[in-house]
Amino acid sequence: MHTPTRDTAHANRIHHAVGVFAPLWTSWTLATLRERGPLRVPQLRSAMPWLNTATLHQVLLRMRSSNLLAKPERGYYAASALGKDAGPLHRALASWHSRHFEVSATAWRQPDRIEDALARLRGKGIVDVLTALEEHGPLRPGALREATGLATGSFHYLTQQLLGDGLVTRLGSDQHFAYSLAPAARQLAPVFVELHDFGRRSQATAAAGRANERSAVASRARAARQHSPAAPRATGLFSHPDQPPPHVPAYVTALSHPSRTR
Repeated sequence: MHTPTRDTAHANRIHHAVGVFAPLWTSWTLATLRERGPLRVPQLRSAMPWLNTATLHQVLLRMRSSNLLAKPERGYYAASALGKDAGPLHRALASWHSRHFEVSATAWRQPDRIEDALARLRGKGIVDVLTALEEHGPLRPGALREATGLATGSFHYLTQQLLGDGLVTRLGSDQHFAYSLAPAARQLAPVFVELHDFGRRSQATAAAGRANERSAVASRARAARQHSPAAPRATGLFSHPDQPPPHVPAYVTALSHPSRTR
């Protein structure tokens, strides 16, 4: 399995892409919008009747924060440019899942396959474990944990998840036997390529959005300064223009400071 995860930046991009799509109903919502065009919330609910309104609003809010959605008109939702670009990734995930995870006779719809595939790849460190086994071959638990840099608790949790999801196997029944890639994991290369590419574009879109927001804030601040009257120079927490001290007659000063002589 040749993957582009040879350094931390590449692995982070793959993990970022998985994190964008892994939350439940993300792929279903995006597929519905790509297929049917801009929709209002009631229309989305009709297309996905298993979701209540509150849950759908949470899904839409999360997807907007991930730059997957746009609002072309008031009250309407549509797939953003980034969301439309997810097509190749979704096809790669669905194709990989259909080849390796026919778990029942029930027909799977593509969004179901995508979400199940992403659930198997979700978790910080999973990409590191799979990449280490691809690069070094079967590894005993201690060597695999050292290669990934994972803490003992995290390593145990992730390896159990990978075993249960059919992505790694053990070369024996004893706990000291080595881990190895399962056949499904050996065919992940096309999926990892698409995840890496989408993660790169998603991070670039997020960075551009932050830069635009900072520019907009700076522009509003400049406009506010230009339209505001000149303010006095600040001299403290409670700033006021300097005022001359009041004039006090000499005899009043003398009465307030009596002589110390007797």
